[in-house]
Amino acid sequence: MILKKLFNLNEYLYKNIFDDQLEVSGLAFDSRLVRPGCVFFAFPGANTDGHLFIEDAIKRGAKVIVYSDPSFSFPTHGKVSWIRVDDERKTMAQTAARFYDHPSREMRLFGITGTNGKTSTCFFLRSILEEDGHACGLMTTPKNIIGPDIYEAINTTEESLQIQACLKSMIKIGIRQAVLEVSSHGLALGRVEGLLFDTAVVTNLVAEHLEFHKSFEHYFFSKKKLIEMVEQNTQKPYPRMVIVNGDDENCRRVVFESHLPLLTFGLQPENEVTAEDIVYFVDRTKMKIKTPWGTEKVQLSLPGQHAVYNALAAAATAISSGIESEKIAQGLEHTHRVPGRWEVVNAGQDFLVIVDFAHNWHGLENTLSFIKKMVQGKVITVFGCGGERDRNKRPMMGETVARWSDVCIITSDNPRHEDPRQTAEDAMEGVNKYKKEIPVESYIILDRREAIDYAFSLAQTGDVVFLAGKGPERYQVYHDRIICHNDYDVALELLKERNLE
Repeated sequence: MILKKLFNLNEYLYKNIFDDQLEVSGLAFDSRLVRPGCVFFAFPGANTDGHLFIEDAIKRGAKVIVYSDPSFSFPTHGKVSWIRVDDERKTMAQTAARFYDHPSREMRLFGITGTNGKTSTCFFLRSILEEDGHACGLMTTPKNIIGPDIYEAINTTEESLQIQACLKSMIKIGIRQAVLEVSSHGLALGRVEGLLFDTAVVTNLVAEHLEFHKSFEHYFFSKKKLIEMVEQNTQKPYPRMVIVNGDDENCRRVVFESHLPLLTFGLQPENEVTAEDIVYFVDRTKMKIKTPWGTEKVQLSLPGQHAVYNALAAAATAISSGIESEKIAQGLEHTHRVPGRWEVVNAGQDFLVIVDFAHNWHGLENTLSFIKKMVQGKVITVFGCGGERDRNKRPMMGETVARWSDVCIITSDNPRHEDPRQTAEDAMEGVNKYKKEIPVESYIILDRREAIDYAFSLAQTGDVVFLAGKGPERYQVYHDRIICHNDYDVALELLKERNLE
């Protein structure tokens, strides 16, 4: 696409265009990904500033620089065009949509947001849609799936350039529907700007990521933007719909002003889609999904009440899409594994090891309260608190883990530029607060591998070791290095070593 068509150049007050007929070869916001003929977006990020890498991008062949800092003195490069913008994220997203020829206009797009349960709901919904006979793309925290190809994701919601590129790849191989996990960051930072969502699903809303949002209201209205995007989508033939957790007060509030068709799910009888005759096991759940259109028996491969809610969210979305109840049940039952969600690690040991992504007090409450009710032995929990994240939630996490565990082992979870000891001590405040009421065994072991190994050394027949927080992640991020680490892989390796002793 030529530069003149990619940008409406008359919109920009500050610019210097060398060649408006330039054939743009690609878009990049990481200078290392620049190829000859690229547009490079140089914007401030969470950890660094793209303005620092403009020279590198030009050396790699960038022909257009889009930047935002008015104090930046653009270097003189005779054959390089530059454009200064105010709303950098929005500009990048809209440019990406144009460059990839607006792929969301040609497909049905489901957006899943909420505090917890987004990923599992996405996997459930994709399985149902494919059970109905139509290929479906997927973009989630652990992975992106485009037909036969699976890619590891970088963020819960990728940057706009990746999203548009992935959707275009889906279109090229005939995929006409996709399920996207949409985070509050993705909405607030404009990563999904320019996408035409047909359905918005809200799983639940609890205060989260306040280190970024600063207040629950900002977090709330960031989530609400997904519903507003569905309202603004009037260009496609697909029916528009909003699906929310009717048991959640904040979910009911988020749709209060919406005029879109609404379907609620939950365990309270006033919801349109609910569950009955629920039987929980430590490794599965049996239930009946009840809707105005009938009742269907279902067995999930995931346990716990939170899994029921996620399955109901997917079922309600599928119902709104006109999918038959039998197909919905089959799709739910065929969802055998969601990466990093309640993954059981089995190397022949006589205690249970579970890896789960629960990384806030609400998620920990859901999973640990279920485990405590279901098992006879001790609950040994290994968890950490992410560095450079909301510090106020750390004592809450510690208190929650202490309430539902017999042993708490606090470790590291992506310390980033923060002192791992500080994040652990913050969590220990909550543990100690609970310990004043009921004695709880607790430790701080900052090396996550050592923490997991120590948990195994304490476990006896019938106990449960719960590895919380990292789920599908395959790395630990420190201020000066990134190391490979996956809880499932490390646990399996350590368990096998113990079997050889």
